[in-house]
Amino acid sequence: MRHPPPDVASSVCYGRTDLPVDAARFDACVAAMQAGLAAQLDGRPPTAIHSSPLQRARRAADALATSFGLPVMEDARLAEMDFGAWEMRSWDALDRRDLDAWALDINGFTPPGGESARDIVVRMNAWAMGLCDAASAANEVHVVVAHAGPIRLHTATTLRMPTTACLSWALDFGALCHLHVADDGHARLIRWNV
Repeated sequence: MRHPPPDVASSVCYGRTDLPVDAARFDACVAAMQAGLAAQLDGRPPTAIHSSPLQRARRAADALATSFGLPVMEDARLAEMDFGAWEMRSWDALDRRDLDAWALDINGFTPPGGESARDIVVRMNAWAMGLCDAASAANEVHVVVAHAGPIRLHTATTLRMPTTACLSWALDFGALCHLHVADDGHARLIRWNV
């Protein structure tokens, strides 16, 4: 699930910056997340609630976990992309040549002092492999509250698509994506952006 909206202007480049939630929209977004999750679970209890350490994800994960009586399993590998020197700068203020270079090499380009999409794929895959290794039953339900970039990149990788395939897919704040990963590692996308 994507976190609720942060308190930041849409014209600002943000990723790893630990922004507060938009207080005016947080409660309604979390209520919608709870309702959407309950509808998708169809009576099955989640095994675990996982979260990025960034407060815009963690606060929502805490609310979801409380409703199920579960602790939150926080993992830094679920955090949003680190945009390095671009963090908290207006998109319009960024060097156009850097943005063009990024567009030409989404996977490999690294903003100054930040990380690339490839870096996110590596850390998300490491997290997912650890989860698969620790899973004791095929029907476990793990709920993750994270960020648009890692969710999209992980979905593409898990579905064995090019990592850039999902980057243009809409993913609303508070939206749910449902991946089913079989014992053999093959995945199916059940729901996107609900």
